[in-house]
Amino acid sequence: MILLLLWVSLAFAAEFCIKPVENPYNEPYLNYALQKRVESAVLESGHSLKCGKDSIDILPLVKELREVPIAYTPYQRVSAYNLTLTVAIKDKKEERDFSFTVPYSLPTGGLGDLPRRQAIDDALGIIYIEFVQYFKRRY
Repeated sequence: MILLLLWVSLAFAAEFCIKPVENPYNEPYLNYALQKRVESAVLESGHSLKCGKDSIDILPLVKELREVPIAYTPYQRVSAYNLTLTVAIKDKKEERDFSFTVPYSLPTGGLGDLPRRQAIDDALGIIYIEFVQYFKRRY
């Protein structure tokens, strides 16, 4: 019975080929994080990853990466930002946009871009839930 259920679930699963991320911004970490989130969402939604002639090509796109200053120190330096991230999933038939805004702060300059990377991860973590729902409903 379990083998039959497993076979039926695999028989109706779509195969996806995830193409490299198209990103007009110079942000390599965003490319890496978005690629991994899309791959995980495909797998979690019950589909498989395989590039073949019958697979569905998916192209992840970064449409917007915007940082807006929201707080300043007494010395007029920016200490917090709102990061807005808009990404899209594109196949041969349609393109679907996903967007989210998260705040992050830079308490000291010694942290480098770690708070920014964490903000990208936070935004993609919220968008990830929408990715999974999209792949479950669409395919």
